[in-house]
Amino acid sequence: MKLINTTVFRLSLSFAAIFVLIFTIAIALIYYITFAEIETQTDLELLHEMDELEIHHHTQDSAQLMIRVNDRERYGEHLGHFYALLDGDRNYVSGNKELALLINSELENNGNIHYIEKEAEGGTEDTILRIAHKKLASDMYLVVAQESNSLYELREHTLSAIFYSVLITLFLALIIGTHMGRLVLRRINKINEGMDQSVNTNFKQLIDVPETDDEFQALTLKLNSMLERIERLLSGMRQVTDNIAHDLRSPLSRMRSRLEVTLLQSRSEEEYKNVMVQAVNDCDELLNTFNSLLSIAQAEAGVRGKDWQTINLGDLLNHLSELYEVIAEEKGQKFICSSSAVEVVGNKELIAQAVSNLIENAIKYTPAGGQIALELDNIDAHPIIRVIDNGPGIGEKDRERVLERFQRLDSARSSPGNGLGLSLVKAVMTLHDAKLILSDNRPGLKVELIF
Repeated sequence: MKLINTTVFRLSLSFAAIFVLIFTIAIALIYYITFAEIETQTDLELLHEMDELEIHHHTQDSAQLMIRVNDRERYGEHLGHFYALLDGDRNYVSGNKELALLINSELENNGNIHYIEKEAEGGTEDTILRIAHKKLASDMYLVVAQESNSLYELREHTLSAIFYSVLITLFLALIIGTHMGRLVLRRINKINEGMDQSVNTNFKQLIDVPETDDEFQALTLKLNSMLERIERLLSGMRQVTDNIAHDLRSPLSRMRSRLEVTLLQSRSEEEYKNVMVQAVNDCDELLNTFNSLLSIAQAEAGVRGKDWQTINLGDLLNHLSELYEVIAEEKGQKFICSSSAVEVVGNKELIAQAVSNLIENAIKYTPAGGQIALELDNIDAHPIIRVIDNGPGIGEKDRERVLERFQRLDSARSSPGNGLGLSLVKAVMTLHDAKLILSDNRPGLKVELIF
């Protein structure tokens, strides 16, 4: 993947552009406010000096004003301050003669403070003046000016500094964005390489988890969890395929052998009928196996999620108790059911099938005279279904293994079944985000379904 095509690089460029824009606006505001304040202070100083001279004119005669203007011109010229006095016909009276000639055409804008450029002689730099003028009561014109070359130079230097600052900021932002993009791309490439290695090893090799506690570590953990699940599903498929081939071979072989033997010689109608009954039983066994596999697949895939509803578990268990209590009594077992009105949201058919599988296992493996209990409880708003028996139970080391497909304990191989009952229960509980717990009843087995 090219760096320029990464989202991080494009985001870095976007943030860089936004940052440069904000930086430029901020600097422009500072520039405007600063120089506006400097101009304001200059104007106030010009107006203050003009007010002083006007007051002096009111208290003294015009001759004294001429003397005062000449004095200020003489002392202020070295400081960049200039003064001029013109008569009513705009003729020079006192002060700076060049200023008087320069301002002559500007006297119509009485009291307007503005800039004016004074041409220099001998190739030197022109002088920029900030000028204020006013018509006095005696029809004379008073002009006060201040040199502003330094302010203009400062403006030019500040604008240059702003321009280069923006360029440098943009350049640094591009460098930082490129560096960040490469860092992120390097980590993404590691994840991509890990995914490729995992695919090439049939999902047995996981992605190396970064040590940093960040979003990449969280993403890697999620991907590893997904890869582990894919590997388990593939292993389960291979195992199921092998187990189907093994478990289905026996009934098919029995069916074929019976039919072959039957065809070897003529037999009575009753014998043919018995062979056909046995073949039907073998077919039922095969169909039960396929139906169980289909139910497990549907539960694991969540295909029946659209059929979910609010279920009264008490009514459901009471209904199942009525069905299996008779079967338990026929085997000389005692069946006890205790339930209450507890509700849960789920697939009623799948939950009923899961509980039925547990009850059937309990009845199958509990000896005559034993007891089977079906209980419903509600602890901390979590409904709990318990199926308890006092049969042989399941050893602790085998409790995880019996939840896998086609897994049967050695002691159960002589009894009918396909080893898919508990696998279906596990799949249904996983679909409902519930827990399946097998524990020792001392003696017997206690199975808890915690919603």
